[in-house]
Amino acid sequence: MSKQSLSTSNEQVNQITGWQLAGVRVMYLLLTALLILLAWLHTYRLLLGVSSSIWWVVGVGVVFAALAVACERLMGSFRLRLDWRYRLAFLIPMGIGLGVWLISFGLQSSSMNWLWLLAAISGVFLGCLVATTLNEGVWENNSPPSKRIEEEVLQTHQKVIGPPGSTQRLKRLFDICLALSGIVLASPVWLVSILLIWFENPGPLLFVKNSVGKGGVNFHQFKLRTMVRGAEDSTGPVLASETDERVLLVGRVLRKTALDELPQLINILGGEMSFVGPRPQRTVLVHGYLEAMPEYAERHRVLPGLAGLAQVAGDYYLSPRQKLRFDRLYIQHAGLGFDLKLLFLAFLITFWYRWQKGWDGRLPRQLLRFGYGERRP
Repeated sequence: MSKQSLSTSNEQVNQITGWQLAGVRVMYLLLTALLILLAWLHTYRLLLGVSSSIWWVVGVGVVFAALAVACERLMGSFRLRLDWRYRLAFLIPMGIGLGVWLISFGLQSSSMNWLWLLAAISGVFLGCLVATTLNEGVWENNSPPSKRIEEEVLQTHQKVIGPPGSTQRLKRLFDICLALSGIVLASPVWLVSILLIWFENPGPLLFVKNSVGKGGVNFHQFKLRTMVRGAEDSTGPVLASETDERVLLVGRVLRKTALDELPQLINILGGEMSFVGPRPQRTVLVHGYLEAMPEYAERHRVLPGLAGLAQVAGDYYLSPRQKLRFDRLYIQHAGLGFDLKLLFLAFLITFWYRWQKGWDGRLPRQLLRFGYGERRP
């Protein structure tokens, strides 16, 4: 093909692409205009008193959710960064909603006006979450282990510890009841945390850690995302430091209060974790530990937990060998009473000692008398 014909072909492709892009923009502009009209009609009917049904308010939420999705798709036809697409998809419908609400509130003040505003805000944010899910998914699964690493970790565990035993029924019942209660009671905290994470750094709300569970099986450990989107794209799976610049502002609070661990209540309900047990470690990191220290597999004789003896009696930055020492001690003395005490101590650390000025990361010695003859391991 000659250079002239190739140039002509490229111009035709660019022209077609340009027309398609213009068509997409026109389509989403028309859809946006239609949704704005529907939003106004909802408000107008409320003002006339045609219907004060709560279903009209629900309808407002649906309309504004669709408006947010349409705006995000429209922004996608321009050369904008993804986080700004999300922000504009929130700000534009919210501006429209507030404008309509102010007009209706000035004409007639009623409880339905406030419900309308709440529905509009909820709908816009829900629409933004839908757009985020369509683009990137609900969670960010960074650096998953290869099948080879998963199999090698599992084989090492089978050689060292064999098949794991069953979990005590009382412990499992305790985990299920407490997890269900926690999900219900903590639902407002979930909502606020999700809002703050998304506003600071729009993107997936959850972070998935591929961790080693009981018997050496890889599982998805859920956490609220506390770092910038794609934090490990260039570094791979690494432990976060105390001064990690990748951590969000809201992420620092969530980490310090351990609220980023809330989604692991889902793991507990699914039987992949327990409330108390050795803290789960990433599969790729465990793979490296096992090469130098095969006995590290012994910590996975039981379910991993939200709270562990290593975190209560030690600290976050213990070496793998130190963690193994604490985990062996926990497995040796595991029981419901011991679990309850560890949960209580973990609560004290998270919501009291960690906020005390000058705290060195260690609990008072009298609290570390676990009732089996030793103050600390």
